[in-house]
Amino acid sequence: MTRLELRADPSAARRARSWLREEFAAVDLPTRVRQTLELLTTELVTNAVRYGGEPIEVRLRRAVGSVRVSVSDGGPGTPEVHHVPPTATGGRGVALVDTLALRWGSDAAGAGKTVWFELALQ
Repeated sequence: MTRLELRADPSAARRARSWLREEFAAVDLPTRVRQTLELLTTELVTNAVRYGGEPIEVRLRRAVGSVRVSVSDGGPGTPEVHHVPPTATGGRGVALVDTLALRWGSDAAGAGKTVWFELALQ
């Protein structure tokens, strides 16, 4: 398992994507999988920055044929899938995770929470 600590600032999602690219640089992933991995991680990190706050930590655990990404933050609560109107400019992050991940969930972690997803690597 590898991990990345982030500050709750606007560059956090970009830093998380760069870190993922480095972690998977030597792995031949289909473009669709690589893009989905980056998108879902971006959504969880953005939510952690916006709603959770520090400390923020991203963890990556690889298994045979899959990967699990976990994002912990200092905020309470449980993420929910929101069904927003097509004209809304936000509110789709957890719905994307729900649609594109094999599995996802959240766990209470002290005063904060950890939100995770699993993705097939093929």
